[in-house]
Order: sequence, then C-alpha cells, then structure tokens
Amino acid sequence: MKKIGLTAMAFVLGVSITNSFVSVQNAQAVSVASLYAAPQDFAVAQGQNQWFYQKRAGSVYSNLAYNAAEDRWQAAANTGYPWVNKDAMHPSKDFDAVLKWVSPGKGTITIGGTVKKGDSQGDGILATIKVDKTTLWSAIVKTTDGKTPALKPIAVEKGTSVYFQVNSRTTMNNDHTLWDPTVSFTAAEAQPATTPSVTPSATPTAQPAATAQPTATAAPIAQTTATAQPIATAAPIAQTTATSQPIATATPTAQTTASPVALPLATPVPADAYALSVESCGAVANDGKDDYGAFAACLDKAKSQGKYVAVPEGEYHLSKILTLDGVKLIGAGMSKTTLISTDPLNGSIDLKGNNAKLSNVKHVYQTTVARGNGSNEKNSITVRGATNFTIDHVYVYKSSTAGILVQGASKGGTITNNTVDSTGADGIHITDGSSDILIEDNTVKATGDDTIAVVSYAQDGPAVHDVTIRGNDVGYLSKARGITVVGGTDVLIEGNSVKDTQMAGIYIACEGSYNTVNVDRITVKNNTVDHAGIHEPENHPNVLVYASQGVIDNVTFTGNTIKNAAHRGIGVWGDGQIKDIYFTGNTLINTVGANTTFKAGTIHLSDNTGF
Repeated sequence: MKKIGLTAMAFVLGVSITNSFVSVQNAQAVSVASLYAAPQDFAVAQGQNQWFYQKRAGSVYSNLAYNAAEDRWQAAANTGYPWVNKDAMHPSKDFDAVLKWVSPGKGTITIGGTVKKGDSQGDGILATIKVDKTTLWSAIVKTTDGKTPALKPIAVEKGTSVYFQVNSRTTMNNDHTLWDPTVSFTAAEAQPATTPSVTPSATPTAQPAATAQPTATAAPIAQTTATAQPIATAAPIAQTTATSQPIATATPTAQTTASPVALPLATPVPADAYALSVESCGAVANDGKDDYGAFAACLDKAKSQGKYVAVPEGEYHLSKILTLDGVKLIGAGMSKTTLISTDPLNGSIDLKGNNAKLSNVKHVYQTTVARGNGSNEKNSITVRGATNFTIDHVYVYKSSTAGILVQGASKGGTITNNTVDSTGADGIHITDGSSDILIEDNTVKATGDDTIAVVSYAQDGPAVHDVTIRGNDVGYLSKARGITVVGGTDVLIEGNSVKDTQMAGIYIACEGSYNTVNVDRITVKNNTVDHAGIHEPENHPNVLVYASQGVIDNVTFTGNTIKNAAHRGIGVWGDGQIKDIYFTGNTLINTVGANTTFKAGTIHLSDNTGF
C-alpha cells in the first residue's frame, strides 16, 4: 500500500491571554488517498495491507492457509485448490477463490484492476466484485482478453469488505485466472478538533473542609473495636480522610457476606456438541433454492473443527457434486431428510479421505439422463479412494449411473442398511482394487444393471479382494444379474435373498469383453435365489459360473436354496479356464429346463438335494 496524495495541513493559531492559557485550533485537513494494490501488497499474513486470502461456498467465507513452497494461499498447506497468489487465482469445484479487502476507516473507494483467463480453454470462470453483501459487478470470463470493470466511487465505513471472487462455473479445468485488483481509499474529511476548555484542568475545585467526602488515599483503614465483621474482599476499600467517625458496620454491604459463594457446576456437554447444522451455514429446508454452497461450507468448517455436519428434516437442493472429505454428514432419517441433486450430470455425493460417513438421508436426482458413458459424476454416491468410510441408512433413489460405486483402492468401508432403487447402472459396485468392504442388510431393487457387483478390470491393477456381501435383499426386476463377482479374490456371499432378476441371480465370471482379471476363493453360502434369469434369449440359469478368458478357481457353493428358475437351475461353462467348483449341501427346486448345465471345470458335488 502506498500514498498517492500529498497532505496539506492548515493550522489556525489563536493565542489567548485569558487565565494565562494558549489555545491552538486544528483546522480541517485535506484528505489523503491511499492505493492498495493486491499484487504489490501480497503478504504471508492475513490482513496485512488490508488484504485477506479466502475461499467461499454459499455465504460462508473462510481464510486460506499460506503455502511457503508455492508462495500462495490455498485450501490447506498441503492441498491444491482453491488458491490465491500475488496476481492470480484458481477456484476448486466446491469453493470460489477470493481476495478480500477491508476498509481501514470511513471514506470513499475507487475499485480498479483487470481480470482475464490464463488461457482460452475450459468453460470459463465467473468473476464477481461485491461490497459486503451487494454485488457491484459480475461477468463470465472465457479468454485472455481482459475485462476491466468500470465502477463509480463508493462510500465505505470502517470494516466494509470488498470481495474479488472467482467461481469455477461447471468445471474447474483451466480456470487459472489473472486478476490485479486495486482499491484507492480516500478517508473522510477530518472533523475540526474541539477547542480545550479555558479552565485549566490542573487546578482542582476547592472542596468545603467540613465535608467528609471519601478520597482515594493510600492510608490504611482505621478499624474500631465495635465490629467483629471481617472484610470479605482483598481489594482495597476507599478510605476516609481524617475524621473522628468510625467506619459503620451495622449494615454490611454485599461485600461483607460471610456465606461462601457456591460455584456453578460445569454444564454437561450436550449430545450434539460435535454437530454443526447446515442451517448455521445458511441452508434453508423446503425453500426450493440451491443449498450447495451452505453444505460445502459447512463440511469444510466441520472438518477444520473436528465436528460432523447435521442435516435437519426437510428437502435441500444441491446444484453440484458434494464432497465429504473425511467428514460425516448425518440427516434426521432417510424418510425425513432429502438431498435433491438438480444437475443430472453432476450430482454424485463423493466420499474420500479417512472416516467419511453419509447416513440417515435420502438422495434423489430431480431428473436423470441416459447412462451413456457411465460417468461417475452421475452416480448417486461415489467413494473415491476413501478409507474406513461408512454409508448407512441412506435411501438412494434414481441416478443416471450407479447407486453406490466404490473405486480408487478404497479400503475398510461399510455399506449397510441402505435402500438402492431405480438406478441407471449397478446398484452397488465395488471396483478398482478396493478391499475390506462390508455390504450388509441392504435392499437393492429395479436397478439398470447388476444389483451388487464386484468387478476387477485388468487395467486397474490389483483385484478387488476381501469383500463380504451378507444379508441383502436384492432383485425386484433389476435389469441384469443379482450378485456378481467378475474378477476378484476372497469374496464371501452369504445369507442374501436374490429374486426376479433378468439375468443370473448369482454370477461368478471372468469376462473377455471387459478384460476382467481372474477369480479365486469365492464362498457362496446360505443364500436363496428365486426366479432369476428371466430375460430371453440369454436364458441364464439361477446360478452361473462363466469364463470367456482367464482362470476361475476355488469357488464354493454351500447350503444355498436355488429355486423356481425361469429357464434352468445351475450352469458352469465358458472357454476360459475353470478349475475347482464345489457344491455342498445345496437345495435345487427346479421345474423348468435342465437342473444343471456343467460344461467346464472340475465339479465337486456333495450332499446336495435336487441335483
């Protein structure tokens, strides 16, 4: 910050002989203009030169952290976006990048500077200038051609905030933005100083000698023997000057009470002390307006404070992908709290980081589009490399692609007590090397593909492993298979009910068309498969083991009930290598087609009924 004006001070000197006192009066001063230029004023401390470096979601602004290695302010010292440096800014998909200037006093400001993209790629950014809550200027910037707002001078008070904001619009790709804001501040004209009184303050007012007014003297208290009351405070008591009257003690003040004061007990921590309500961040239920900004800000704030986000009963609208990065978001119940995604192409709720949790909500898309390229941004919930995550008591209703998809080698997650309904692709899909996943007590119905699928593609590296699929109720006219393992190891499928699926109810496979990896150590026990393989002409059996490439080995079926097949009971076939397949203690009730079709593999049969 630098001065851009000269100070001319005019003084009127008045000399008065009255009471031998000289009076000096300061006349009105010519104001000084100060220029605050963001590039030149850039600092490593918030508030220096009146500048703050922030991020924004909805109506919530919060400070960024300084990264010395990059010489910029960013979301955290070890993360990327959003960021602000001395002459550029870059938003994230969840937060605007913000420069804030705070007025040092009352006066007038003139705002300058030019904003432009670092390149002409991407969908552009939305640049905005606000004074407190009022938007002065806003424009979409898509190219390297600069935009220079033409704004009139504005009156400000001390503490008035001016915000320079960069929003990512649809995508944050290529949103590097060059901006050099300036604020020219002219202080309000100074008021003439008040002329001091001609009565010198050093001359005390004479007091009558007969009065016994207390004065602030350091003399000790002259106690009399007529009182036995102790002084109840260690603070010095105002003393009386020389007087023959003793200190009255017959009517003690509140200071002299002898009763001990009971200290208040510590207030117990309320049950929701670690909850941060989205309403406190600006979300409003049932108003039909976008609540995304408030949710994003609340999640960010909760993470920094070690809290979880609470979502009260009602409907809330989300215009973008919402990310839970190591944060818990908990609603009032999946029949009470509804999150409505309004963009069918970008409505996923993403979980990442450690200990992220989504529970007790319903998530629904306002509209959906065709599955098309299967983009994960169109899922209902996407787990992206998270560890120890939880998805519990969530009602997933409609999505253009998957209901719940787990990818990025996610590890240690639980997917429990959810209802997944009417998805465009798989209901629950585990892939991309993910492991140690529990899928239990879910209801999955009317999906656009498989209900619950474990899939390992060769290009993704290590296979999905150590997955438990237990106690789920699935099918209900889902458009493909019921429960599947298409590449993977150490998977337990136990105690599930599968009914009315278009393809096989339980499907263990290596597929050449999708280049999936080998299958090994799969246990299928105590499940009920009822009336699967409905679709023609595929004519799948209720249970199918199939390999068009690779190796399938050590698959064990134990204690299952397989009944009412649409076309046939159990099948094992394919041109890939199928090794040991075990059937022990299963019950087959079949009236249509062949009971078994074993065309490949080494089949081990023991104590089965019906085959």
